[in-house]
Amino acid sequence: MKKCLQLSVLPLLLSAVLFCSCKDDNPGNPNPIVDASVQDAEVTIDQANKRIDVLFYEYNPLSAVEITFKFVDGAYLYTPLMKNPATLDLSNTKYGSTIVVQTGDDLVYYDVYGAVDYPIMGMVATADDGAIEGRVVFDQSTREITVEFNYVIDPTKVDCSFTLSPKGGKLIGLTNPCVLDMSKDQTITAQSDSSGTVTYKLKAVESADASIVPDGWEKVSGYTMPSYMALYKTNMLYENEAYVLVADKRAKFSVLSNGYKFLTTLPEFYQQDPTATVIINGSATDDMIVVDGQVINQGRQTTTAGFGVTKAGTILIGDNFKVEWDKVKQNDSTAHYAMYAVQSLIEKGTLQDGLDAETKDARAAIGVTSRGYYVFFVCQKYTSSGITVEQQRDIMADWACYYAVGLQGGSGSCMLVGGQRTIYSSKTDASTGLTDKDYYKPVGCVGVLK
Repeated sequence: MKKCLQLSVLPLLLSAVLFCSCKDDNPGNPNPIVDASVQDAEVTIDQANKRIDVLFYEYNPLSAVEITFKFVDGAYLYTPLMKNPATLDLSNTKYGSTIVVQTGDDLVYYDVYGAVDYPIMGMVATADDGAIEGRVVFDQSTREITVEFNYVIDPTKVDCSFTLSPKGGKLIGLTNPCVLDMSKDQTITAQSDSSGTVTYKLKAVESADASIVPDGWEKVSGYTMPSYMALYKTNMLYENEAYVLVADKRAKFSVLSNGYKFLTTLPEFYQQDPTATVIINGSATDDMIVVDGQVINQGRQTTTAGFGVTKAGTILIGDNFKVEWDKVKQNDSTAHYAMYAVQSLIEKGTLQDGLDAETKDARAAIGVTSRGYYVFFVCQKYTSSGITVEQQRDIMADWACYYAVGLQGGSGSCMLVGGQRTIYSSKTDASTGLTDKDYYKPVGCVGVLK
C-alpha cells in the first residue's frame, strides 16, 4: 500500500518541476527600454520608477508626441499598437500616458509625461493668507495667465508662488514667492537658459462677487466686515438709495430674538452680539422665529414663507415652512435658525408672478445665488418714494439670485454692517409730517451674518 502511494505522488512532483523550469525559461529584462528620443526635446528615463519624461524647449500642445524607443534584444512595444515610433497624447500633464513593453514572457509598464520648458512652468495664487486658492490657467502660446477665484476676496493682495524652469529659470524684478495687486493687469518677466527672456501678461482678477454686480452699483468702503463680504450702494434705484451686502459660503447665518413680548431695535441687537457683522430686520409682528433649534415664536400661520438654515448650514428659503410646536421644517429639512418672510420673490430662478406692482415703500430682502452666496438687500424711503414688491423682485434677479424672499418693508426696513447704519428710516411723525431719519423700529428678530 505504501509503495502505491509513493508511485501516485511521483507524477505530481514531476509536473511541479517542469512548471518551475518553464516559468524561468525567458523572464525578460526588467529594464527593456535602453533609450528614447523625441525631435526638439530632451528625454530622460527613470528605470527605478519606470517613468519617462519628455521636455520641450518651445511651445508644443503635447497632444501628439512621436517617440522612438530603443529596446534590449527581443523586446518590443506591446501597446500602443506595437508601433515604434509611437505617437502619444501627453497633454494631460498630471497623468501622462502609459506604454507596455513585451520582454521575454513579461510585460513592463512605463508612465510617460510631457512638459515644455517655459521660464514659468506653473503658478499658485491664494488669498486670505492662503485660505482661498484660485484656479490658474496658463496659455503658454499667447503668454497669458488667468486666475479665477470662486470666493469674495481682496484682489489687491494675492499671494503668488511660481514654479520656474529647472534650466536656470528666474523672475526679473520680482521675488518668488511674492504678493501682487491683481486688481489690474500685470506683466511678469522671466527667463531660462533654454527659452531666454519671456514676458507674460497676468490678467486682472475679479472677486467672485464682481461677476454678479449690476450696472450702477459701486462698492462701498468704510464698513467693518471680513474679506468674504462686500457692500454695494446705488443712488439710482428708481431714484432711491439702496444697499446690497454679498457674502460667500464662508459666512454663517443665524437669528437673534428676544421674542415678540420684547421687541428690540437693530442697534440694541448689535449691542447684545457685537460679533454680528451684518444685521437685517425681521418681522415686527407675531410671526415665526427659530433660534438655535428652538421655536421662539410659532406665529399666526402654520405654513409660511421664510429664510433659515439647518444645523449643518444648508440654506432653507422660500415657501412651505411648516410650523410645529417644537420645530419648523421646510420639506424634510428642520430649521436650526429661521425667520418669517412676507413672500417668495424668486424660486429656482423663476420670478414669481402676482406681486404688488403699485405700492411703493422701503424694502428689505434676502436672496441666495446658484453659487450659494448670500445677497442682503435694503432700499430706503427717506427722501424718495421707495419701490414696489415687483421692482424688489426684479432687483434681486439682477443680483443673480436663484432664490429670494421679501422681508417686512416700511419703517422697519434696515441693515447694519459692522454696527453701522446703511439706509435711514422712513417713519413719519404724524404731527409734523417730517421723517425721523434717526428712528429704528423695534422688531421681534433679526437675520445675522458672521
